[in-house]
Amino acid sequence: MSSTIRIGLFGVGVVGRGVIEQLQENEELITRRVGKKVEVVTAVVANPQKDRGIDLDGIMISDDPDTILQDESIDIVVELIGGLDEAEKIIISAMQAGKAVVTANKALLAVRSISIFEAAYKQNNPIGFECSVGAGIPIIRTLREGFAGDQVYEISGIMNGTANYILSRMTEEGSSFDAALAGAQELGYAEVDPTFDIEGIDTGHKLTILMNIAFNGLFSFDEMYVEGITAVTAADVEYAHELGYRIKLLGISKKSADGVEGHVHPALVPNDSMLASVGGAYNAIALSSDYAGTSLSYGQGAGSHPSASAVVADIIEACRYQLSGQQTPIPPLSAVEGRLQPANMMPMDEIMTRYYLRFNVRDQVGVLAQISKALGDEGISIYSMIQHGETEEPVAVIIVTHKTQEAAVQNALSYIDTLEFIMAKTQLIRIYGG
Repeated sequence: MSSTIRIGLFGVGVVGRGVIEQLQENEELITRRVGKKVEVVTAVVANPQKDRGIDLDGIMISDDPDTILQDESIDIVVELIGGLDEAEKIIISAMQAGKAVVTANKALLAVRSISIFEAAYKQNNPIGFECSVGAGIPIIRTLREGFAGDQVYEISGIMNGTANYILSRMTEEGSSFDAALAGAQELGYAEVDPTFDIEGIDTGHKLTILMNIAFNGLFSFDEMYVEGITAVTAADVEYAHELGYRIKLLGISKKSADGVEGHVHPALVPNDSMLASVGGAYNAIALSSDYAGTSLSYGQGAGSHPSASAVVADIIEACRYQLSGQQTPIPPLSAVEGRLQPANMMPMDEIMTRYYLRFNVRDQVGVLAQISKALGDEGISIYSMIQHGETEEPVAVIIVTHKTQEAAVQNALSYIDTLEFIMAKTQLIRIYGG
């Protein structure tokens, strides 16, 4: 038996570099905890000649996936290239070859969950994916192992540091969305193309993975309601503050007798909520269950070192399985083989919550009466109302509703937005905890 645990690494980008650095810098610590030296022996990259900014001496660099996949001496395959098709092929091929797998690929695990996890259960080899959600928190182990005997009934949280940084800048500095996004890009929090972050897609991928573990099903990301933060304005942030809230991009899933909800969107979070105080590029995920109650996991959700920490933790777990001779790892989605089934999310129209509605209207007699009547006709009860901009048009009318059904609110707004005194599409933001 080899004196070294040998790793094949796909991708030496920001996270891959961090993994190599951590394995090298903490070599003595990791060897003590595992019992053998753990090292990357081969890395596959698109451009082998590119300078990666770290010392790669002793690591074979190749652009051929078979350099890793066909090497019987490699124990663990780490996939950090992202994307779907090529990454899926790598992971499944590695599992079929009897190798443990570690991945950070949240999009793949959410969109191709059936193919990936069917292969994982069939091959019965460890698959680690802690880095796919929350990176350095860690939340996957907390949910899968710490809550193994609990019935989880709610997952809610800030799962994208870029979006949270933008909204924090808008809240604390009064920045516009565009200015806050530019600041996030300058600091490296946002990509040149930030679509996945600001449109809520990244959060939706992460929430799907957590739902699969918490509710022992295979949910389809395509069924999830996903809305980003691009329509949130500085005015909304100011009005939310006046009402006692902060605006956050949340992923929310709830299980009830009616089914399982799964949705991503901006939300007004009460100032006394634990989530309201989470600022900057940090993540925070709350879990609520029948016996443990509610807990909050908080930490850095991205970046080279937090992400590497999660990947290396999965590598060490895979090493321990191999060295201890355990035949059956902890099921990747908590439930044992045969107990996972495709599962459906509740339609968004059926959820119940409270709503913040901002109407931009002409200042004329009868406006409030007509809006109130339209809401009342759909059974929507008004909790509070404030008005701003009495001296110039448009006048902002902000209404907070009692808890009501999404479909009723959408029906009311589809009518209200056709009225002649409405000067812009009504802004709707859901209220967390409503």
